[in-house]
Amino acid sequence: MTASSTPPIAPPIDTETGNYFVSNYPPFSQWNEAHIPDFMQALGQPAHQQPLGLYVHIPFCRQRCAYCYFRVHVKEAAESIDRYLDAVLSEAAHYASFPAISGRPLQHVYFGGGTPTWLTVAQIQHLIGGLKSRLPWTNHVDEVTYECQPGTLTAEKLAALVELGVNRASIGVQTLTDEVLRQLGRLANAREATEAVGLARGAGFRQINLDFIAGLPGETEASWQATIDRAVELAPDSLTIYQFELTHNSVLNRLQGRRRLTPLPSWPEKRRWVAWAFDRLRAAGYTPISAYWAVRNPQQQRFAYVTESFWKGADLLALGETSFGHLAGIHYQNRDDLGPYLAAVEQGTLPLWRAYRMNPEERLRREVILQLKTGSLALAYFAGKFGIDLRHHFAKPLGELAQRGLLTIGDGEIRLTEEGLLSADWILPMFYLPHHRGVRYT
Repeated sequence: MTASSTPPIAPPIDTETGNYFVSNYPPFSQWNEAHIPDFMQALGQPAHQQPLGLYVHIPFCRQRCAYCYFRVHVKEAAESIDRYLDAVLSEAAHYASFPAISGRPLQHVYFGGGTPTWLTVAQIQHLIGGLKSRLPWTNHVDEVTYECQPGTLTAEKLAALVELGVNRASIGVQTLTDEVLRQLGRLANAREATEAVGLARGAGFRQINLDFIAGLPGETEASWQATIDRAVELAPDSLTIYQFELTHNSVLNRLQGRRRLTPLPSWPEKRRWVAWAFDRLRAAGYTPISAYWAVRNPQQQRFAYVTESFWKGADLLALGETSFGHLAGIHYQNRDDLGPYLAAVEQGTLPLWRAYRMNPEERLRREVILQLKTGSLALAYFAGKFGIDLRHHFAKPLGELAQRGLLTIGDGEIRLTEEGLLSADWILPMFYLPHHRGVRYT
C-alpha cells in the first residue's frame, strides 16, 4: 500500500486548543478494548530478541501546573502513595510471569510523572529496589532516567537515585523567568532550578538534562532568550525544548475560554524562538539531534530510550496508571484513573484499558513518523527491515515536502531541513493512513 493522498501542510498561525505533539502512532483514540486479547496472546509467546525497555509512571505532584494535561494526583497522603508503589511492584511481578517478559534483561528504564521526585527517599528505595528484585534489571542497563522537579529535590534523594543505578536526571525547568513560573502555578522558581542542577551534578549523574517549553503564557522573546542564555551558563549535558501546546484538559485552556489568559505567542513565533535557541546552543558547543533535543556529546548522550529503542519498534513494558507500552507490534495502555488501576492490580489482574494490534503497514508508518522526529530517515534501515524504498512508498508526501523546502531526498537518507525540523509535528500526519487523519489524537 502506498500513500494515495496527503493532507496539505497548513500549520495554524494562532495557538489554539488541540494536540500538537505526536508521541505515537496510530492515534491513541483508535486503541480499544477489542485488541486486549491480542496483547494477552502476545504475552504468552516465548521471548524474542527485541530490546526491552521499562517505563514507570509516578502520577503524584505537589501541585498541578496550569499547562499540564497528564493524569496527576496532587498532595496525596504517604499511605496512598505507598499503596500505589506496591501496586506497581505487583504489576511488575505479574508481567515477569509471562513468557514474553520472563528473563529478558532491561536495556533502558524511564521514571516519568507526575513528579517522581515527590517520593521520599524510602519510597524511591522501595520502588527501585522492588523492581530490581522482580525484573531482570542488571548493572548493564544502558540508560536509567528519572524525571526531577526543582523544589522537590534534596541531596539525599539524588544520592539514593545514583546509588540505585539511575544515571540520567531530567530536570523540568520549563523557563527561568520567575513571573512566567508564577503564572503557571509552579511552586519552584528559577533559583531552585539552578540549585537543582548543582545538586544533580554533585550527586554524580552521568547525564543531566534540562526541559524547557517555548511560548508559555507571559513569556516574551527577550525573556526566552535570557532563559536560554542562563541555561547555557548552567552547562547541562543536554536540553529538551518543546513548543507550547494548549491542550483540552489544562487549566490554561479553561482560562483561555474565559478570556483570562495572556495572549499566547503564535506558532511562527515559537518556531523562531526555538530556532534562535538551537543557534545559541550550537554556538555553545551543542548538537541538535532531533526536533526537541540538543546534546553536548552526541556519542554519549543520545536519549537512547526513544531514539534507539521505542522509536525503532523495540518492546516497552509500561507500569502504572495510564502508562502505555508496546509488545510485538501491539500497543497497550493501562487504566487511566487511580481507583480502577489499583482495583485491577489488587484483584490479581493486569490493569489494561485499551490496546491496538498494528498491521505491517502501520508498523512501517509508525517508525517513519517517530524517527522523522530525529530529522532523518536512513533508507538502508527501512529497506532492510521492511523491504521497501521510502522514496517510492511515500513519493507523494516526500515530493510535496521537498518542493516546500522542508526536506531533502538523497541516496542514503531523507533529511528534514532546519525549517522542516522546527515544524516536524505538523509534518508527521502526512504519513498517517487516510483513515487516521483528522481523528481525535487522544
